[in-house]
Amino acid sequence: MKLLTDSNEDYLEAILILKLKNGKVRSVDIAKHLNVSKPGVNKAMNILKESNLIEKDYYGDVTLTPKGEEIAKRIYKKHTTI
Repeated sequence: MKLLTDSNEDYLEAILILKLKNGKVRSVDIAKHLNVSKPGVNKAMNILKESNLIEKDYYGDVTLTPKGEEIAKRIYKKHTTI
């Protein structure tokens, strides 16, 4: 796995938050949540997918892998305790 950038950590955290809030996550939801472009989300999702942190269908939902969810929860906890 490649080292995660702060930006990619933000994406993982956003996926977790949106999953908890809505039950499912789409790239467009991530773009709105983080106020970033859809192409930017697509690029980040490809990096996270290559790192085996998410699963994403071509036109489907984005889901965290168990490893991705573990990292996302750790990031979320760090941000909510500060």
